[in-house]
Amino acid sequence: MKIERLTIYGFGRHSNVTIELGEGVTVFYGENEAGKTTIHQFILQVLFGFPAKNSALLRYEPKTGSRYGGKITLIDEKYGRVEVERIRGKSAGDVTIRFEDGKTGGQSELNELLRQYDRTAFESVFSFSLFQLQGMEQMDSDELSRTLLSSGTTGMDTLLQLEKRLEKEKAELFKKSGKNPQMNVLLKELRELEEKLKLQRAKVDEYEPAVHRLEEVDQQLLIERNNLQNCQAASKKLETALLRLPIIANRNRLLSEIEELGQNEFPPNGIRDQEMLESKKHEAEAIYARASFQLQNVKDQLESDGQKDREVAVEALLAKESDWQVLQQERVSAKSDIARLTTERQRLLGLLGAAEPSPGEVLLQLDSSFTQEQRLQELAEQVQQTERAVQSSQLELQRTEEMERRTSQQLERLHAEAPTPDEQAQASKWPAVRTRLSEAKAYVSFARKEQQTSSKTVIWILLAAGILVAGYGILEQQWLLAFLGVIVAAVSGYGLMQNQRTPAQSDERMREMMALVKAYEGKEEAFEELCKRTDDFIRKAEQLNVIAEGHAMDIEALRNDVTRLSEESIHARSRLATELHECGLTDSAGIEAIPELFRLVRQLQETDRSLSQRLNDQQETNTKIEKHLESARTVLGREVPEADLYTLIRQEARQLRDASLTAETYGRKVKELSRTLEEKKLELQAYREQEQHLFEQAGAADKQSFYNAFDRWQQVQTMKLSLDGLNDQLKTLHHADEFGDDEAWIQQQLAISEERLAAAELTISELTDERASLLHKTEALLSDDAHLYTQQLYENKKAEFNALARSWSSRQAAAEAIRQTMGDLKDKKLPAVLTRANKLFHQLTAGRYDQLDIDPAGRFQALRKDGQSFEIAELSQATKEQAYLALRFSLASELAGQAPFPVIMDDPFVHFDAKRLTRMTELISELSADHQFIVFTCHETLAPHWPEAKIIHVSEIGNSPEGVAL
Repeated sequence: MKIERLTIYGFGRHSNVTIELGEGVTVFYGENEAGKTTIHQFILQVLFGFPAKNSALLRYEPKTGSRYGGKITLIDEKYGRVEVERIRGKSAGDVTIRFEDGKTGGQSELNELLRQYDRTAFESVFSFSLFQLQGMEQMDSDELSRTLLSSGTTGMDTLLQLEKRLEKEKAELFKKSGKNPQMNVLLKELRELEEKLKLQRAKVDEYEPAVHRLEEVDQQLLIERNNLQNCQAASKKLETALLRLPIIANRNRLLSEIEELGQNEFPPNGIRDQEMLESKKHEAEAIYARASFQLQNVKDQLESDGQKDREVAVEALLAKESDWQVLQQERVSAKSDIARLTTERQRLLGLLGAAEPSPGEVLLQLDSSFTQEQRLQELAEQVQQTERAVQSSQLELQRTEEMERRTSQQLERLHAEAPTPDEQAQASKWPAVRTRLSEAKAYVSFARKEQQTSSKTVIWILLAAGILVAGYGILEQQWLLAFLGVIVAAVSGYGLMQNQRTPAQSDERMREMMALVKAYEGKEEAFEELCKRTDDFIRKAEQLNVIAEGHAMDIEALRNDVTRLSEESIHARSRLATELHECGLTDSAGIEAIPELFRLVRQLQETDRSLSQRLNDQQETNTKIEKHLESARTVLGREVPEADLYTLIRQEARQLRDASLTAETYGRKVKELSRTLEEKKLELQAYREQEQHLFEQAGAADKQSFYNAFDRWQQVQTMKLSLDGLNDQLKTLHHADEFGDDEAWIQQQLAISEERLAAAELTISELTDERASLLHKTEALLSDDAHLYTQQLYENKKAEFNALARSWSSRQAAAEAIRQTMGDLKDKKLPAVLTRANKLFHQLTAGRYDQLDIDPAGRFQALRKDGQSFEIAELSQATKEQAYLALRFSLASELAGQAPFPVIMDDPFVHFDAKRLTRMTELISELSADHQFIVFTCHETLAPHWPEAKIIHVSEIGNSPEGVAL
């Protein structure tokens, strides 16, 4: 597939442009911001769609109002000549594809034409720039295989992305030595819950013996209470036999003792509640002490392992890697621009005829403003005006002298053809003779008519007609007609007068008139012609004399003007030459060259300013690079080479991240222990408050006084029971008759009964205390549901762990299947790519390196012809880029059958010297038989290495007629 033509309707700065590409190699050359990247993006976006408006990629919509989009004419071995047109429409644009046979299609047909490649897959092999050549040393065989498979196998890129996602999800679920993944966290929690369950189960095992003993105590209490009741009944019977006075005395004694002990209140179940609180308090205090000890240990470990500040500093350096690359590129660009601007400066100085240093400095300091140029231009125009005025005056002088010469010649010719003096005298007399001749002819004519048969009537008619004709001629200014009318009238009047004369006078007059008519008869025309010729001669002679005099005056004035204007021209030219010399310019190029001189001066000054700026930029860039290196040395704490700076920074960042993960684990443990301490502290405070509340209810200040209060309260209760019994006995004294009156015996029997009663009461009291203790213990065990909660939590965590384990197993199986598929494809395709790449690399390095190989660790290395191997990172930048290009070209050749796309490169050879560049261009020329190569560059030194390539100057696109770039 080859790109034959680009037709840009409107895309970025280009509009209404057609570009014809070469079949083999086409080089787009232009300075920065000339529009090279715009054309590069035009090709990619027309083929693969406009980016979305919220995308990071630019859409290059035209600012001039032109129609957005364009078309690309392709020649494909399978489909023939095809036009792909994409214009504004939906997000990616509306695409139309036209085939040679007239058929049209849309996106699906375009996908078939592009062999189902998307933009990412296309750029991974066929389109790359200088920045994509920087990471060759980081590429291993797996990464090359991934690139090969994702570019050469339909759908494989999706499969590779799925593998990466599965590996990431697996790592999030479980790691062998990890602490943060979900399964690792759950496993740790399950182990802790098992330990806790063991302790809680040990407590639960004490419940069943306590219950059995409680049942036994209840049975013994029942027996002892029966015995007590029997003893009490007997005692009551004996006591009834005693006199009321002893009973009353005994009652009084009890009342006195109760009064002495006081009527204090004691909370119900106070002892049991206090003992339960005491147990919980001891347990909480133990947990608090253990958590405090663990917290201190974790804090000590965290302080010893924490390097957060250094990690932040290293991460900050790592975040500036793009700035570092920009600085490196800026340094290369500044160096190239300085060389170009220095050459341009020397060229301009040569064009201006100035040699370094002093004349060049004058030109650089020259005021090149439009005001200065206008002032010099005005002086130049003044010189031109004076010169034009001198030339005009000289031409006018020559023309006037020529006219004077011609006037003199005309006078000479006129005098040569002039009438003779006699003819001039005859011509001067002819008007008087002509008048007399007319009268004579009229007189003779009238006389003859009168002699024949004339009458006065006719004469009067002629007189009237002559007057009318003369009046009409005067009114109409027809003087000849007026003259004839006057003659007719005069002749008529003369005839009338002759009619009245005497016959003698008429005959003499008649002879005179006839003699005059005879003397001039037939000569009127000759005399008229002579008179006319004489008048013309006189008139022309006078006119030519006047003209000759005017020419003589004009010649004198023009000669004065020529002299004056010549002096002004010399003065103006002298002023202009002085001004030009003061400005450091030469006037040898002519006045017309002043605008061009000023244009060159401005270009020289702009070039000098740009050169100074680029020198400053280079200095600033070097300073920034040095600061960056110094900052890196400070953070890393050692000297680092500039070439391996970010390799070392990334290694340091990985080590610090591992340490940070450990610190984060300790941090979470600190938070958990702190939370536990806070909880237990609150529990202890609550237990102490509850205990103090019990003490306040019992009116005790401490534990001992609380137990003493309980003893007093229990003693009072016992006395009250006894008092109640005595009162009951007093009510039943009427039964005292059955024991008789033997007081000693009764006393003896009563003493025995009381002994039994006291023993039973003591036993009951002991059993009651034991029962209370057992009830407290069993109720505490029953009310403590921590074991059930822990057991439920353990089961829930166990179920959650099993679900995560199943999820991890499914992802492990899918990832393993993908790896096996990749391994099979890698074994099939990678060797062919490496074989072709080795040949290309050997050719590019002029045989210095034999091949590219893969070490046992899977990383690339270059084998020199002497057998020495080098890591890619150990090679020079240019050699690394040669290796990368060899792999790229090999990969493109391997895919030529299924993806015959052009190879597009954006300034990939900036690090190559002349020899490397020559070998690279020769190799591309060889490969161009099978692949079309499109190269974008801002370096004008690239074109001479490609004499057979088609060179397109981007800055000239749109300047040719109709916007066509040839």
